[in-house]
Amino acid sequence: MYIAGIDGGGTHTRLELRDDQNRLVCRREFGPFNLNSIGEAAFRGLFKEIFADCGGAAACERICFGAAGISNPRVENILGEELEEAGFRGAWKLCGDQEIALRGAMDGPGVAVIAGTGSICFGKNQAGETARSGGYGHLIDDGGSGYALGRDVLSQAVKALDGRGKGNAILQRVYDRLPGNTPGEIVSFVYSPDTRKSHIAAFSSIALELAEAGDETAAEILDQGAKDLAELTVAVQGRLGLSGCPIALLGGLLAEDNPYRRVVVRQMQVLGAPMAPAHDALWGAAQMAWEMESGNGE
Repeated sequence: MYIAGIDGGGTHTRLELRDDQNRLVCRREFGPFNLNSIGEAAFRGLFKEIFADCGGAAACERICFGAAGISNPRVENILGEELEEAGFRGAWKLCGDQEIALRGAMDGPGVAVIAGTGSICFGKNQAGETARSGGYGHLIDDGGSGYALGRDVLSQAVKALDGRGKGNAILQRVYDRLPGNTPGEIVSFVYSPDTRKSHIAAFSSIALELAEAGDETAAEILDQGAKDLAELTVAVQGRLGLSGCPIALLGGLLAEDNPYRRVVVRQMQVLGAPMAPAHDALWGAAQMAWEMESGNGE
């Protein structure tokens, strides 16, 4: 018998198996966990592949699935159908990727601030109550994310074109990444139907590079992003009574030392204790599966 934790991402799905003593058995990696992008047939096929690889669902006691985009009710329905078809008779739960990220980051109460292409804050207090702020997508939210920083880089570039700002160094870096040095190239790139939010987010690296070199406009972009993340954190702390709690910094922009992470740490220090995660989100998913039986989890 075994338990399973699954961390479902847009590009790949990771599986961790543990035995009945909560000892690591193995980790595996599969294709993307995204119903909207891969379609229902491929989504169902993903679970068949996972169950086959780990020796069949009948031998599994508990599974925790953590993934983004689970608001689509079809995700849970398909999971239930596939588990039943595979002979699974244990306990299972589906939760957001921010929840398994927090569980992996720390054992006790606290919050996780995640800044990658998007952004979100998620917290849990001693009573087991949870709350989130942010994470509503790049069109109306995602302050402090890679998308927001990249968007602000491009915004400063066009302002420099008009003489409305001091982002001349930013403008030159933007031009360096596009086919031609014309305003039209920037507009065509931003509004092209082929330009995805990840493409905009890639321009965030310009802000990091120039801020490291002392560019004032780039530093202002990072400072605003850090303020936005602090705002998410304050909202969650206030709802859960977590003033001064540990604050795990997660996501591609905060995983390693860089100018942005340093600015974020300074902003967060007045709110609590910024920290690196103790474990990754996949470990968190496996522990949440384990805790379903022990009664320590939800």
